[in-house]
Order: sequence, then structure tokens, then C-alpha cells
Amino acid sequence: MLRYLEAVRHGQTPINAAGPAVARPYLPDSEVFLTELGERQALDVGRRFAALPPDELPDLVLCSPYPRARRTWEIAAAELRSPPEFRIDDRLHDRDRGQFRVMSQARARLLHPDEAAAEDRDPLGYRPPDGESFRDVADRVGAVVTELLEPGPERVLIVAHDAVVLMLRQVLERLPNAEILALAERGLAGNGSVTSWRRDPGSGFHLLSYDDRTHLTS
Repeated sequence: MLRYLEAVRHGQTPINAAGPAVARPYLPDSEVFLTELGERQALDVGRRFAALPPDELPDLVLCSPYPRARRTWEIAAAELRSPPEFRIDDRLHDRDRGQFRVMSQARARLLHPDEAAAEDRDPLGYRPPDGESFRDVADRVGAVVTELLEPGPERVLIVAHDAVVLMLRQVLERLPNAEILALAERGLAGNGSVTSWRRDPGSGFHLLSYDDRTHLTS
């Protein structure tokens, strides 16, 4: 039975490093890889888990299909004497921004003011053309969590993206929309960060740490 769930955001990518530049083009998700810093962050994640007692290591790792997440765990797992079972779960991909997936959010808002206005009216429910909303992310993440509540591993690690970590918080902690928006406004989980929850059968999931980066050395 699931007792602990942790989520790692992938290491830094060139897009993360460049920041929210208005004119900067994005790459398709299949072509976004880690920077040198991102690889060091992944190494730090691995060393964090390697330092844990064996009974505190994850029994199962579920990973986004995107290369930046897969590479993060590949580097991290190399630090472990006995890596846990590893599975790709397509439901853990980053939020699909549809027709805007190859441009920054700032540029999309600049070029499409009507879409920007729709997003401002309903930030969690807004879907870009051919894309998905944060509520859609919550639905697929929630489906993963529901499966994990069936008899199975006690400790699970998810390696994915900031949107997945954010919506895990809503699904697991049952946070209201206003609190989720406030979290997003303060800043999403950073590259290489770890977020942890403990599950008590009688009262559900309790947050242990959010956006923990104390293991990162650079």
C-alpha cells in the first residue's frame, strides 16, 4: 500500500536557462535535453537518494516520456547501488500547450491577445488551441494516483515537470483553486527539486516538503 510519494522535477534545460524571453522559439518536447547544469542537478538528485537508508528508497519510479525527465532519472539512477523498478508513464508528460508549444508563454500572449484574455479569465481551465488546461493535467495525474492507491509499492517516485508537481499538490492535498494559483504565482517547483508527501490511511496525503533544493550543489 502506498505510504510515501515523491516528485522530482527534471534538471535544467536550455529553455529553462534562457528564461521567459518574448522572442525566443521553443523546441519540440522530443528535442529538449538537459544542460550541463541540468545534468549536475540530476547527479545531485541521485546522490540524495543514494544517501538514504535502503528502506527509504523508492520501490517504483514513474517517469514522464520526455527526454529531459528520462535523462534526469538515468543520471540519478546511476548513483544507486540497486535502482528501483522504472516505468515510463505517458500520463506524466508536461502540459501540452497545443499550437503554442513551440513559443514562450510571453510570446504567445503577445501575439494572441484574445487567448491571453481567455487565460486570464480562467487560468486553470483555459486550453490553448489544440492544447490542454491545468485541469486536464490534474485529471491524468489523478488517474495515476488512483492506480497507485491499489495494492502495490509503498514508496513511489515520480520524475516529471513543474505542471505535474503543481497539480499533484492539488490532487493529493485537495487544495482549492485559489491556493494553487497562489502557489504558481510564488513560483513553480525548480529544476532538480524534490517534493514529498506521506499518506495516512485515515486522513490522506500530507505534504512533507515542497520544492526542496537543499541537495543541489550548484
